[in-house]
Amino acid sequence: MTLVNFATVLKKIFLIISIFCCGMAPVFAQVTDDSTKNVYGAKTTLFTTEENIKNNIESYQIIDTSLNNTHNWNPVNISDYYYQNLGTIGTAMRPVFYEAPDVIGKRSGFNVYDPYIKTPDKFKYFDTKSPFTQMRSVFGGNYRAFIGIDFSRNVNENWNVGFSFRRWTIDKQIGPLQSRGDLNVLSHSYDFQTDYRSPDRKYHVMFNFARTFHKVNETGGIKDTSEVIVYEELFDYDDEDINLRNAQGGELRQQYHLYQQYKWKKILQFYHVFDRTNRMNTFINSDPSAETDVNYFDRFLVRTDSTVDLSRFVFYQNEVGFKGVIGDAFYRFYAKRKDIRYTGKYLTTVNPLLENYAGGYFRFAPKENWQLKANAEYELNGNYRLDASLKVPFLTVSASSMQFASPFFYEQHLGNHDYWQNDFGSEQVQQLSGKLDIKWKDYFRIQPKLDLKLVSNHMYFDTLAMPQQASGTATLLHPGIEAKAKYRAFNLDGNYIYTLKEGVDADLFRIPEHFLTLDLYYHKVFEGKLEARIGLEGHYKSTYFADDYDPVTQQFHLQNYFEVPGYMFVDLYATAKINTVQIFIKFRHLNQDITAGGYFTTPYYTGQERILDFGVTWSFFD
Repeated sequence: MTLVNFATVLKKIFLIISIFCCGMAPVFAQVTDDSTKNVYGAKTTLFTTEENIKNNIESYQIIDTSLNNTHNWNPVNISDYYYQNLGTIGTAMRPVFYEAPDVIGKRSGFNVYDPYIKTPDKFKYFDTKSPFTQMRSVFGGNYRAFIGIDFSRNVNENWNVGFSFRRWTIDKQIGPLQSRGDLNVLSHSYDFQTDYRSPDRKYHVMFNFARTFHKVNETGGIKDTSEVIVYEELFDYDDEDINLRNAQGGELRQQYHLYQQYKWKKILQFYHVFDRTNRMNTFINSDPSAETDVNYFDRFLVRTDSTVDLSRFVFYQNEVGFKGVIGDAFYRFYAKRKDIRYTGKYLTTVNPLLENYAGGYFRFAPKENWQLKANAEYELNGNYRLDASLKVPFLTVSASSMQFASPFFYEQHLGNHDYWQNDFGSEQVQQLSGKLDIKWKDYFRIQPKLDLKLVSNHMYFDTLAMPQQASGTATLLHPGIEAKAKYRAFNLDGNYIYTLKEGVDADLFRIPEHFLTLDLYYHKVFEGKLEARIGLEGHYKSTYFADDYDPVTQQFHLQNYFEVPGYMFVDLYATAKINTVQIFIKFRHLNQDITAGGYFTTPYYTGQERILDFGVTWSFFD
């Protein structure tokens, strides 16, 4: 960031703070009683989730008004850096550590934008005593911005309605900018939810609808024509040349979801779940044969004047089941049918598919801190999932065994630049995890942990960005430790994971050997009115051959030519809460040019350069 740009950002921040301070008076205009005490607020605004209702955990929670994560607005930061992206907010993401999918049946095969999409399981259903509104705005350097609005209110004591809106606008961070508004990412979504309980509490229905349009103007990464990679020459950001000037990828998703249940007796209840999802993934290049783009493509299979690749995945799903409570035990059994259609722009056939499932869930909780859970799901084509977990004081242990089908996109694709047809089998995963929890008063908490995964017949994209399926096995071992320490108002949070890989397929999993996140901060409440937190947050990954990204297919794939150097970046942040307003200022990548000119998240995609962000979250309860 140049001094001129930095001064411009500071002027904007001071202007925002001035406006904010002038408008502080309305913050205290809460609904009051005759004693001028607040009647409505965070403690009267409660929420639950469908998962809780479905599993008869009917306690409502108070909304979180703490300063935790207030300074984070990038999904990678919010996930504690467990994801890899292309350096800027809104770009494609993948898990750093191997994760099995949630679905054992057929999937589309596209998931790099999933973290930006609100799926039915992420909805919160509120019980508000007054209208609840929360607004969040973030003004980031280099023309990066976010705005979000959430609203919910009770029509009456049994019926609640609400909606949300999100919008991201992120300018390009690498490659010469044509002008302000030369977007790298444009994303907007809106959703609606409602739930109703009958007066006798026997019938409960919940519904939500969500639509997301996520568009990324792909750069293809930094264009490097040198024979030997010189990392320090690749940190010129907007002065770097890029591989693509006319490319655009994205996803459009619409989701309808309905849950309803009827309570006949405590021991026997009935429920039904309906889902309809329509998702479309696209890659468009208005002029792929242009001098700026043509060298990026290996071949043209359909046309040379433009590229329009499109894949569409639509499914309807119905789940019916019964459940109940017997003493300290809860049970649930269900049957599920899923009707799927998948097609591509140039595919000659539509792939209709019918899947049938059966499953069950069990929970036994004799004491507050003692809980045993188990669930199983079987798909009639042979795929399955078994999970079990045990939670007791000081220890949590979980185990799972899973076999899941190959995605549609891995098996069949015809686009302007790629073609394949495969007949893959299922992939198997066995996992065992454990975590100890040792506390010493309020001063120290340590949680040693271990995660063991055994992966067989793994499906992946190779170094040529083509889908493959291995025939061997890989063992992934992740010992680690989480720790929290506190001395007066000073706090230190840490998370470290070590990775050990074994087996004939071990090299298919590119994971850094060392993974570390630290947060050192000062946190204090001043006379119960002002709460403040100031800290340093750092993250480190050791050197490894991180997966590269192919924007044409929206897939991360193996590579052996670019070793992403190990690097720790440090962010400085300050947050404060006054009544129902939370503000933050964050100085990203504080140590740039001190330890190095920058860092990489993905081959030829640089991480966030030094920048200043400012944000406000404002909640209203009237």
